[in-house]
Amino acid sequence: MKTTTTLLVTATIITIASPVLAADSGNAENGKAVYMRDGCWECHTSVGMGAVTGSKLAPNPIPLEGIIAELRHPRQAMPQYSPAVISDAEIADIHAYLATIPEGPKAKDIPILDKIGK
Repeated sequence: MKTTTTLLVTATIITIASPVLAADSGNAENGKAVYMRDGCWECHTSVGMGAVTGSKLAPNPIPLEGIIAELRHPRQAMPQYSPAVISDAEIADIHAYLATIPEGPKAKDIPILDKIGK
């Protein structure tokens, strides 16, 4: 019982102390809606695979804290998103959405691509 109580208290303290960690679970369905609504897809494609205009975000997105930092203080041409425009909870939802995107097939598994260069 003491171990259970200790774990519960520790989890509560971490949740209270870190809203980012608390939001990390995110809602993938809402994340997809926010991603589309706020125009992320315009540069990163609808499934986060990236393009000339934006970097690859999925599959296997960077940690949530990194996405928040990049949105708040972008290093390149991406616009800055303040908490008034997109909340940390919405970013956690976007992160959850990106985490649901599966890896695409390998070129060798796509017949037309497998024949290129042979």
